[in-house]
Amino acid sequence: MNQVRIEGELYLTLETVAEVYAVELVWLREVCASGLLTPAQHKTGELCIAALELDRVARIVRLNVVLGVSLDSVDALID
Repeated sequence: MNQVRIEGELYLTLETVAEVYAVELVWLREVCASGLLTPAQHKTGELCIAALELDRVARIVRLNVVLGVSLDSVDALID
């Protein structure tokens, strides 16, 4: 598992988050591009998601991947 600390906070790389939730990396990048998640960039250049955001990732996966709710609608449902 690729984890890093950014300003003292634990982050997981996008690749790790995609693996944990069994989703495609391209889908996770699309979620970030849509504004549903805000990744941080580690000094290595890797995009990372805060560990504190993993519950949000789980909700997005459930709504979009499992239930088929569009990402636009997911945004309205979880905020």
